[in-house]
Amino acid sequence: MRYGVIILLIIIGYGVIETAILAVRVRRGIAISASSTAFQAHNPAASVTILVIGDSTGVGTGADDPRDSVAGQVFRDHPHVRIENRAQNGARMAEVLTQIGAAGERDYSLILIQAGGNDILRWTNLVLLERHTEQLLLAARARARHVIFMSTGNVGLAPAFFWPLDRLYTARTRAVRSLFMKLSDAAGVTYIDLFRDRSDDPFLMDPQRSYAADFLHPGGVGYGYWYGELKRQADLGTILSPAS
Repeated sequence: MRYGVIILLIIIGYGVIETAILAVRVRRGIAISASSTAFQAHNPAASVTILVIGDSTGVGTGADDPRDSVAGQVFRDHPHVRIENRAQNGARMAEVLTQIGAAGERDYSLILIQAGGNDILRWTNLVLLERHTEQLLLAARARARHVIFMSTGNVGLAPAFFWPLDRLYTARTRAVRSLFMKLSDAAGVTYIDLFRDRSDDPFLMDPQRSYAADFLHPGGVGYGYWYGELKRQADLGTILSPAS
């Protein structure tokens, strides 16, 4: 009986500590989001135009410098383009759908979608998520010659989460990833797969630098990993060529 009580107290204590640490990281995340600025490049003479839509990962939240976001690194390597960034912190797929509508009637060379993480974190109903994602991808295909969809890595591996949340979020990420890949294939959209198992995830090689202070958003190094995957899995040179 005594040992059972001790074990129960240990479990309760562990849960209290986990909750306190997570609360601190959530507050850090809110502060990071409040200070983040989406990277844009106003280049009136550009013949290649990019629209970035999505959530905080499209904003580049967590990077110390907006130029370290994925959009910023695209511009670093392709300074001849114009980048319009409508991504917003906290956006779920339903809100991202409104971002493309707010972009007006302009057509783009490339629409880069960086979204899905909030739908994983907040457990958006998968039926609704499928409907909104399908609508978004079809709307993007109607507005751009090329569409690239980058979601997120393995959310459950983020150090912000402890057991059992880490296992739950990894399972959730797998389910959402499968859905996104299926819909991207059907819509003719290039999907950039950022999911990795624990043994292969580059973020875990140096979490202090790969993640922001909330240990959930990528830091500048983390966005560098993602941009590397974007270059590896999509032919950006051809897509962003002025002659394309």
